[in-house]
Amino acid sequence: MTFFGVRRLDAAFVRGPAALLPTLASLCLFASAFAQTKPTTAASGPAMAETRPVSRPIVRFVALDIYVDSKDRPLAAYQFELTAVGAPFAIVGVEGGVHQAFVEPPYYDPAALSKNRIILAAFNTGKDLPTGKTRIARIHARVIGEKDPSYAVKLVVAATADGSRIPATATIAPGEKP
Repeated sequence: MTFFGVRRLDAAFVRGPAALLPTLASLCLFASAFAQTKPTTAASGPAMAETRPVSRPIVRFVALDIYVDSKDRPLAAYQFELTAVGAPFAIVGVEGGVHQAFVEPPYYDPAALSKNRIILAAFNTGKDLPTGKTRIARIHARVIGEKDPSYAVKLVVAATADGSRIPATATIAPGEKP
């Protein structure tokens, strides 16, 4: 039977789940035959474009500990600059130090968190101040790629509670894994 030039199948054949079996069987055969074909190479036929999985950059998170060694002088204030070069690097967080005087995170410009450079500073006018080598901050950063950046820390100033400068040094070391 035709309807506007289109052949109409018998209604009993079209209805029911059994009507789908021939179609599904054909699709399965076609799919298995297609999956078993070998791609052609330059030796066996026309060259086909080789597809490779898209590689995504490796993203890692690192922690960097900043130490100031004030020798035998009490450390009441500091300012340092941290820079990273050689790999994409973004600061994602800043923690304070281990001594009670610097347990709060140091002051910094939040806009600098996405740069490869940040300046941090803190002060405490209390009586219980650290002497010697003390971790004053922990920096959490995101590094993209397998290559590690080169880090540098520059101590701009270190001072005692009365504001006098002290000859201190700053160092950087890998922190605990985040």
